[in-house]
Amino acid sequence: MPRFIKNAIKKTVDVTTPDRKELVHKGHKRRDYLMLIFRNMLVVLASVLFILAFFFDDAYHLIKGVAYFFGAAAYVFECLLLTDCFKTKVPHKEMFMVYCLGPLYLIMGLGYILK
Repeated sequence: MPRFIKNAIKKTVDVTTPDRKELVHKGHKRRDYLMLIFRNMLVVLASVLFILAFFFDDAYHLIKGVAYFFGAAAYVFECLLLTDCFKTKVPHKEMFMVYCLGPLYLIMGLGYILK
């Protein structure tokens, strides 16, 4: 692999994976770190439920519906984290995924549960 690709990958990983110390310094409160952990747990729960839905033919609608609700809750926490609990105005082009997929997950969750 060329060196410039390795350097680009290393730089991307260094930028996108902050240390715990960076998340709990004076600029970031412990609450933000806990919200990040809770958001990640919701994503893992949603993923596990989506995988479990493959194995339950009779209840897969309910399982997928609950998984979509967990996904929507994860998007709510993502919105809270990105906007610092709505204290910071973030441009809409940066929040496009959060604003579109959060409500879409709610609609899809309702669709699966009501089916």
